[in-house]
Amino acid sequence: MAQTVSGYWDAQARRYDRATLLLCRDFDAMAAAIAARVADCERVLEVAAGTGLVTRAAAPGVQRYLATDASEAMLEILKGRLGDLPGLQVGVADAMALDGPDDQFDAVLACNLLHLLPDPVGCLKELRRVLAPGGRLLTPTFCHGEGTVARVVSGILGLSGFPIHTRFSGEELDELVTSAGFTITEARWFQGLLPIRYVEAR
Repeated sequence: MAQTVSGYWDAQARRYDRATLLLCRDFDAMAAAIAARVADCERVLEVAAGTGLVTRAAAPGVQRYLATDASEAMLEILKGRLGDLPGLQVGVADAMALDGPDDQFDAVLACNLLHLLPDPVGCLKELRRVLAPGGRLLTPTFCHGEGTVARVVSGILGLSGFPIHTRFSGEELDELVTSAGFTITEARWFQGLLPIRYVEAR
């Protein structure tokens, strides 16, 4: 039987931090940039929070921070890392079908998720649904199609079973975000073997 996507990430949970930091040498700088952008927000949602590499930077000081992921194993690591943080809630969730009403959050984070989804536009529209008017979307994404090195590294990851759906270039990622009805307010790069395109939009 084919392994489910959540099953893949459950199996990778203990190796996730090391692999992510290896692939993007600027990851901590990216997380710090995100933290600065949500510091004035009262209600923040993070989908695909994983083990909390971004959460640990962004959640402190936010009044209500909801960190979600499809992988329970990933979230167990996150809770072990940050479970006592005031204002933090952690739960399993499907980024394509979120619980709750519209207009809930001042900022929504979807870090390194869109390239893994068969329907990234559908996900962005769901994130837009729960984002309050004027709120911020932050969706930094590994761009597996940005340059020769990234394409080679991505190909090797694909052979290992990595569940990628889209090898974005930076331009393609920007176009995806705008196609879902957002206006990009900032876009820049954080470098590594797989560069991350940081996109902020409203």
